Amino acid sequence: MKPILRSYLIEVNVGSSAPAQGQNISFQDYPQLRDIFLCGIIAQDSGQVTKSPSGKAVVTTLTDATITIMDKFNSEVIFQYPAYDLNPADQSGFYRDFVPFPMQLTKSYVTIMNTGTYTANQSFLFNILYYTAKDAAMLGARKK
Repeated sequence: MKPILRSYLIEVNVGSSAPAQGQNISFQDYPQLRDIFLCGIIAQDSGQVTKSPSGKAVVTTLTDATITIMDKFNSEVIFQYPAYDLNPADQSGFYRDFVPFPMQLTKSYVTIMNTGTYTANQSFLFNILYYTAKDAAMLGARKK
């Protein structure tokens, strides 16, 4: 596991009605996560956090959802990755890190794989692990 340089907790709410099977739920825009390089993702369910930052109930399981993460060129770099696999509590404490790439959060989404698992107004929580171009330049200068 690599050291975490920066992280930001985001919330993806399923909406005011229960999501349907195959439904894609887009990530919202977070200005802090524009022009970043994604390094890893940590997902949490209600076993770790019971309420989201907006006060919504957190999903009770991640087994019936996947995530797709797009890069700044609108390519699916991470396609339908099981959300369950992103929860360190379910993976012997390990988080998933990726070869860094420039992420496009607003084109990324959660896909619901099974109707009935999630209810209205529940939220997915994802901790985005990242660095900026400025961070990369600073780290590069330290290595010289």
